[in-house]
Amino acid sequence: MYSRDEELPNCYMMLKEGNIIGCFQLVKQELLIRKDLSPWITSVFFDEQERGKHLTSKLLNHGRTIAGKLGYSKVYLATSHIQLYEKFGFREIGLSKFVWGLPSKIYEHDTIIK
Repeated sequence: MYSRDEELPNCYMMLKEGNIIGCFQLVKQELLIRKDLSPWITSVFFDEQERGKHLTSKLLNHGRTIAGKLGYSKVYLATSHIQLYEKFGFREIGLSKFVWGLPSKIYEHDTIIK
């Protein structure tokens, strides 16, 4: 069984033929001024050659599933990308700033409970 205290932060990678083609982190706290939300999907990345292949939804759903197994009902994401994460069901819930001052939108999504 997963435990909120023991399992975060974690980094997850997607491999293709032994090479990392995508990754994300699931962390308790994003580097935002706002500290009342947890957990966060952060550092989402895909190799440029793998973009557009509908793999991002698999990574995001994996993060939502892990957060659900940890007992969370919501997962959050901070980004300045407009209309990217909405395609995956994330809803904008507000604004904040990173600790170094850069503004960011905050999105949430329900976790996946299996």
